[in-house]
Amino acid sequence: MALPDLILMGRAAGAFGIKGEVKLTSFAQDDSIFQRVELIYAGPEPGAAKPLNVLGARRHSGRLLLRLKEIATREQAAALGGAWVYLRKADLDPPGEDEYYLFELGGAEVLSASGRVLGAVSRVTDAGAHDLLVVRSPGKPDLLVPVVDDIVKELSPEQGRVVIDPPPGLLEAQGWEEDE
Repeated sequence: MALPDLILMGRAAGAFGIKGEVKLTSFAQDDSIFQRVELIYAGPEPGAAKPLNVLGARRHSGRLLLRLKEIATREQAAALGGAWVYLRKADLDPPGEDEYYLFELGGAEVLSASGRVLGAVSRVTDAGAHDLLVVRSPGKPDLLVPVVDDIVKELSPEQGRVVIDPPPGLLEAQGWEEDE
């Protein structure tokens, strides 16, 4: 049976209490999605993730706790610790206008405002104040591009395209030739 499109949304962080609740470090902007879904998938990677039925989700001391049908004991919950937690893409809320999911940018071509192809987005990471695009190009170091309006001029996940206007020194400081 083929797995649905799975999106990484968190990591199991071990057991809570004696009744098998699982602590979850959520990567979701809005944790309430775990209260709305019926299934999560947990495992070392999407192809090996196993479906688990969600009975409930609640917050406790800043942590998200999940009750899962298949996990009834503290030992079972502890054994799940460290597993990546995925949700079906179909279970995600549709993004609003001018919104996107970070995973949608993977593989997008990155161009400078002058049309120079810089590479492709290999991943998006959270830098605290804003997201960072990690741009990969053969034979060059990874380029880190802050996702801020002054730099990212066009972000089109549906077209697989990102246009940036890097400030002077951004490329050079990372071992790249400056845009001309």
